[in-house]
Amino acid sequence: FPDNSKIETFSQTQRQIIVNQNPNPLSANHIVGTTGQPFVQLSPNSMTIQTNRATDLVGAQIEMPIDPNVLAQNGVTADNTFVAMLSDDRQAWIVLDEMKSVNTTDSTVRMIKLNNIDGEFMAVGRQTVETGNVLAPFGQGQTVAISGSGIQEIEYTDGFRMSIRASQPMSVATDVVNGVSTSMLMNGVQPINNYRYLVTTSLAGVVSDLNSMVAVVQVPLNAQRIMDMAVRMGVQPNGAITLGVAQRGVISNPGGATALSPPQKRASMSSDPNNPPAADPNNPPAADQNNPPAADPNNPPAVAPNNPPAATPASPQAASPVATQLLLAPTFTPLVSRPLLDTQNNRIVVPVSQID
Repeated sequence: FPDNSKIETFSQTQRQIIVNQNPNPLSANHIVGTTGQPFVQLSPNSMTIQTNRATDLVGAQIEMPIDPNVLAQNGVTADNTFVAMLSDDRQAWIVLDEMKSVNTTDSTVRMIKLNNIDGEFMAVGRQTVETGNVLAPFGQGQTVAISGSGIQEIEYTDGFRMSIRASQPMSVATDVVNGVSTSMLMNGVQPINNYRYLVTTSLAGVVSDLNSMVAVVQVPLNAQRIMDMAVRMGVQPNGAITLGVAQRGVISNPGGATALSPPQKRASMSSDPNNPPAADPNNPPAADQNNPPAADPNNPPAVAPNNPPAATPASPQAASPVATQLLLAPTFTPLVSRPLLDTQNNRIVVPVSQID
């Protein structure tokens, strides 16, 4: 094509193909299939391909040019370039490391091993030093930034993975906590691992509607530990066990606290009822300057209505920062969403509405 993009394939039957360009594709920060961030768009347009049901293709490839100047401007290396394919629901770009091929000689990147080319494709780049799967380290000091738009995936060193779509920016930190107490478990439930994952965001789940989030959690499975657990539970050789994922949710208001009435009203009531003008908010200087004892710290309600700045807003703000340590429910509750088994990567996959 005129922009040096190419489509190569072998079809067992004669087919027709229609190729167009989309000047306003989905943003490149909607990426699934690989980890690391951020991603940027490298091609000015995306390529849309339509065939008349060409489902018998052999070794199809989509090739797109990559401009070295564009790579340098965006801080992207050639090894971190990909051809991304738009998902069927048009909500994310799919990037697959095992289906990528880069040619630095002619400055092109390919998506290979395709047996169907219908869809939308675009060249994207990842602004990271690492290549391949970019793994995040465990630790509460090791945060991963979530942009707040699009879908981003995080994978940790043991394969624990999260796909997150958030409505506003935040940061995520994940740590491994040793030990699972029997008091944390419901009857009939046994832990596969002797540790648990502690996921904390900068929002910390304090306000449930603060962030509209959709997330999918993928927990790695150790087949040998599953077998050992089944033996401990007395499961027979031909028996079965049910696998699932449980969560200790955040307790947002453990004491059931409610807002108190404003101190200004209480102070007005404590003023002399026989002299309403003294409590007149339209004349605060007269109440302040002519009556210094009203500023006595032993009588703070009298100060509040006449001198609003004395009710410093710093005190509620000091109590409002998000807690660094979450207050969690005492027991793990199985997630109601039906989990799926990823046998290829030995993981159990389940959607969650709150990752804290």
